[in-house]
Amino acid sequence: MSGSYDDSMIDVSSDSFWEVGNYKRTVKRVDDGNRLCNDLMSCLHERARIEKSYAQQLTEWAKRWRQLVEKGPQYGTLERAWGALCTEAEKVSDLHMEVKAALMGEDYEKLKNWQRDAYHKQMIGGYKETKEADDGFRKAQKPWAKKLKEMETTKKVYHSACKEEKLAASRESNGKLESSNTPEAQKKLQDKVEKCQQEVQKTKERYEKSLEELDKLTPQYMENMEQVFEQWQQFEDKRISFFRELLLEVKQHLDLSTNHRFQTVYHTLEDTISAADAEEDLKWFRSNHGPGMPMNWPQFENVDWSHPRSYKRRSIVDWSIDLNRTLSRREKKKPSDGVMLTSISQTGSDQPVQPAKTSSSLTVPTNTEPVGMNPFEEEEEDEEEEEEEEETTVEEQTTVNHISVNKEEIKTASSMEKTPDWSDEDTAANPFSTNGDGNPFDEEPASPVISVPVRALYDYEGQEQDELSFKAGDEFTKIGEEDDQGWCKGRLKDGNTGLYPANYVEDIQ
Repeated sequence: MSGSYDDSMIDVSSDSFWEVGNYKRTVKRVDDGNRLCNDLMSCLHERARIEKSYAQQLTEWAKRWRQLVEKGPQYGTLERAWGALCTEAEKVSDLHMEVKAALMGEDYEKLKNWQRDAYHKQMIGGYKETKEADDGFRKAQKPWAKKLKEMETTKKVYHSACKEEKLAASRESNGKLESSNTPEAQKKLQDKVEKCQQEVQKTKERYEKSLEELDKLTPQYMENMEQVFEQWQQFEDKRISFFRELLLEVKQHLDLSTNHRFQTVYHTLEDTISAADAEEDLKWFRSNHGPGMPMNWPQFENVDWSHPRSYKRRSIVDWSIDLNRTLSRREKKKPSDGVMLTSISQTGSDQPVQPAKTSSSLTVPTNTEPVGMNPFEEEEEDEEEEEEEEETTVEEQTTVNHISVNKEEIKTASSMEKTPDWSDEDTAANPFSTNGDGNPFDEEPASPVISVPVRALYDYEGQEQDELSFKAGDEFTKIGEEDDQGWCKGRLKDGNTGLYPANYVEDIQ
């Protein structure tokens, strides 16, 4: 037998690139590159949304906690340190918004433009580059694929002839063992075997020839396929290089640690927190809310009838008062009526403490002796009956928790002649007249004229027109002794004169 058949000769499909049609994976890579562009754009867009959301959350967090800290009980340098956290959040929020803008405005747009230039859509669907890749591989593979098909055909014919020759030889062997087989029949079997052997020889020669021709064509096939493959390797190299460059730019935008502004934020935060000083805060609290606050201790005072006193330094801002009626001269005669003044407060500076910033509850009787009663009432009864038309009104200002009276206004229906007698209409002695927006229940002695150089310990901004304003370290002249409310009269170097809190300055030795 000149030929034989073996099971190992059965075709087994291969996954090699060189197999017919396996270039499709390279063609698919072109489509995959376009899809990867879309995926990366989606990735950048989603990250930009995260950056924006994080920035907004930081801003809202900083705003809410800044308000809570400012309204809360924390004070001093530690309050500033706490507030620095909110400032850090606001600045970092701005940086993350810049990251979001860079991702969408630079990276996203750059990728979108590159995709538009690299991949061109066709009218019939798909992309031009994909079709070009498929056509190139098909053209390079066509001659070899055609010859491969011919070789496969000859191989099948040869294998079929081998099977026939094997079957004929088996029949001939069985015929020799049978005694009933005639010589003529045995001769036919032998002829059949010889004919099959000849056919095997012919098909084998054709098969070998076809395989030889295929082998000759293989180098050219490989060269053509390599050229086409290299062409799309270069195309993919451009995509990979572009993606790498783009991702490095994205990294630079995301990496805030290399941003000098980001570093400055945390250097500032660290400095502010490190500046928190417990000793300074405790000292401030002691001076503003503790034993370090000044106090006008009660002292014996003689009544000075010479002239009324001005109480501008004790201007009443909030009066908590039960005033649901108008006070008239007739009501003042009733022995049971009176006006209750509560929660007298005065606005002032935070440092260190302005004089006369007290809270008290005063009852002003309208018909008690000797303060509330006119000592000349018996002699002036006729006069008072003629003046019953005059009324003094007190303006009311209602707030949520108390009634605040900013100013007491004295409205007189008609004017009358001034007499040396004590009268309820005499503004110098009327307990409800306004003495320069001051407290009408004390008297202020005149300050003796002096000239003492002083130096400011703290900044002070005048609250009234007759008050001085100065900075810590300024020097000026004290021209009046301190009154019982803690105020002095002074003259600045520019000639302006006015009042100032005595505990804001020190004498120059």
